[in-house]
Amino acid sequence: MLLEPEVGMLFHSEDEAFEFYNSYAKRKGFSVRKGHLAKRKDGSIRVRIFLCSNEGLRQAHRTHLTRKPRVNERTNCKARIEFKVDRDNVWAVRKVNLEHNHPLASPNKTFMLRSHRKIWRSQLGVICEVDNGEAGEEPHSAEFHAKRLRDLEKQDMQALLDYMITRHSEDPSFFYAIQLDVNGQLTNFFWADARSIVDYSYFGDVVSFDTTYRLSNFDIPFAPFLGVNHHKQPVLFGSALLLDESIESFVWLFKTFMTAMSFRQPSTFLTDHCDVISKAVEVTFPGTRHLFCLWHVFQNSVKYLSEVYTKDSNFEKDFKNCIYEAGSEEDFQTRWNILVKKYDLDGISWVKDLFDYRERWALVYNQSSFCANMLTMEWRESMSHLFRKYFNRKLPFSKFLEQYHKAMIRFREKELFEDFKSRQSKPLLLGNVSMLTQAAESYTRLIYEDFEEEFKNQFACLCEALSMNGTTYSFKVSLSKQHSSGLVLFNPTDVMISCSCKKFECIGILCMHVLKVLNNNNILTLPSQYILKRWTKYAKNGLVDSGHLPGNDPDGHEPLAMYYNRICRKAIAVAIKSSASKDALELFGHGLDRLIGEVDNLLHNAPNDGEQGRRKGRPKGAHEKKRKRDAQDLCKPTDAGTIDDTSHSKG
Repeated sequence: MLLEPEVGMLFHSEDEAFEFYNSYAKRKGFSVRKGHLAKRKDGSIRVRIFLCSNEGLRQAHRTHLTRKPRVNERTNCKARIEFKVDRDNVWAVRKVNLEHNHPLASPNKTFMLRSHRKIWRSQLGVICEVDNGEAGEEPHSAEFHAKRLRDLEKQDMQALLDYMITRHSEDPSFFYAIQLDVNGQLTNFFWADARSIVDYSYFGDVVSFDTTYRLSNFDIPFAPFLGVNHHKQPVLFGSALLLDESIESFVWLFKTFMTAMSFRQPSTFLTDHCDVISKAVEVTFPGTRHLFCLWHVFQNSVKYLSEVYTKDSNFEKDFKNCIYEAGSEEDFQTRWNILVKKYDLDGISWVKDLFDYRERWALVYNQSSFCANMLTMEWRESMSHLFRKYFNRKLPFSKFLEQYHKAMIRFREKELFEDFKSRQSKPLLLGNVSMLTQAAESYTRLIYEDFEEEFKNQFACLCEALSMNGTTYSFKVSLSKQHSSGLVLFNPTDVMISCSCKKFECIGILCMHVLKVLNNNNILTLPSQYILKRWTKYAKNGLVDSGHLPGNDPDGHEPLAMYYNRICRKAIAVAIKSSASKDALELFGHGLDRLIGEVDNLLHNAPNDGEQGRRKGRPKGAHEKKRKRDAQDLCKPTDAGTIDDTSHSKG
């Protein structure tokens, strides 16, 4: 498969002949298409020619002028291979031309060529523009940044600045920042509207940062910060446009993101496998679990191990089994060693580097990291489909900004629709079961479906009591016809329960193993501590902590300016929550009018107490009591009881 085409080579089918020439084309950097075909009278093939995709010239349309012609990629290239086929279906190379009249693609771009996308689709089910460089190298140099800046026309830069200014005039809490390089040139851009900032306060426990989306013909990364809401829908926390991808730029971007989000760090941060990004994350998110997106791992495997995928169709299956079927860290390492030996991967630097970072992507090492279902291939592929739907690579820059705004509106419309469906409709339960009734009243529609699936699966499980240590019992729970099982620890005194599969820690709903043990021990309702508020219909009820702004004085007291900042964010959050309802806005407006009157009376009757009088004029404890009353009014009670929400206030 590594040979160059020569006259006299023999093949035994058209697929074999095409695969050989296409494999050669991928190594060289061009795409192949099928050309002339000559058949005998009986229909069998006599001659077949495979061409470089740049062969020929595009012909003008016979009847009308094309209003907006496509980019012309034809250069009348003469590179080709011709096969003569005998009666026994033996394909012999009769003529070869290896000379091209156009630039060939670099090795890290060949998978984008048309004839090589078949492997890409079959392995991933999706095509996405990627260019992050090899692991361990900086993806772009200063010269490349300068080229991007030159390519991005002045009117495009002006359109972006105008967009920021317009959005800020419409939304006073719209946040945007611009990075300048050492020469004072515009480098990178970040923006987030008020709704995104509020959404982050509810769902910012897991954030995905992705630089694989490419904008325009200039290959400029559009990098969104994404999360998932209580309906398992994507939620956009902010966006960046990157002309420079150095460590310094990513550090600036992540620090800016934290400033916009009140310095609340996510518990888990998902990125591509890139050393430049990893170093920036280490600097800016010291308390965050940094993981590599598994979709990117598979994506890069196709790029760096394309010859292995082409040579042996079983590699994909074995690779996935190593990742998904490993039951422990030792089991994973054993499977990995077998995989490396079987497919002779020992000398490939990307494979070694990937294994060295296994704790950031292999599932068995990350079972205790909360990922809200964002590690699955299905979620990432749906994101790629969504962004391809809204953001065509060939969109003019001004149209991109317009489409971006429409996409944000569409995302939020879908969330409103699901909110309505979850609150106004009830799922058809399997039966009159207290636990299912409670789950249906608490969880959103899609999360309830996931929970119900686990509840059904527990009936097929076998439960075996193992031992007792004090008040804690241990059970082995397994499916009768499968090797997978869970070791469940259960303390009936405080109804604390955990499973070795770590589904609750990773996804946020109880697994079938735990549900089986609860059922066997006559626990008929869900313990409130195992209903995460972020998955419930009421995930966005009430106000969450507005973050931890730096700047407290040596005694730990909050300066007046910081307190003012926090109150502003809280007021904006209430306004945004009210924006979907005219009645809610009117209620909020009337409440503000009354509050303004009270504030005016206070200010007219009391001196300005400045920094030293932060709480004077109010009885001790009155402020805290009022805050609790306001929170109770805003938050509708649920069957979830004391739902744990600490994951949103980690900082």
